[in-house]
Amino acid sequence: MPEPDPARSRSAVLDQLRYLIDEIAALRQVSARLNESQITNTERGLSVKQCYGAIIMRDRNKILPALKNISGRTITPKASSVDWNSIPMKDILVQVESARRSVIEVAENLSSEAWSQQITEGEDVFQFLLTASQQDTDTLRTVAERLYRTW
Repeated sequence: MPEPDPARSRSAVLDQLRYLIDEIAALRQVSARLNESQITNTERGLSVKQCYGAIIMRDRNKILPALKNISGRTITPKASSVDWNSIPMKDILVQVESARRSVIEVAENLSSEAWSQQITEGEDVFQFLLTASQQDTDTLRTVAERLYRTW
């Protein structure tokens, strides 16, 4: 079996990370029809707003600093204590998109050699970002379930 093409693998994981931006665009179209109780309910765990807040914080405080460290730049993580349910949904969606675009921009500018560097124990950049993409999938599934239950 031939070895996978590293450039195609990197492109694929970046496309998976971009998917979140597409989801945000879709949610913007329906978010005006959502009432606050639909997006702030915490009876079954994190609210919809808190789910997106978790993505923002992961991108800002974990993924982006790790990628910038690999690229030789540093970043100071932002405060992690945020009351996401008090922030308007449209503002949260802007922050999700902004944080993710920053991650993608830094990742796209990493050299191919940097992608093989270790970020965490046993994870190179590719595996690290693939894990982030899988976490996005889990979070988006949670959001979909929360919204489905409220319709």
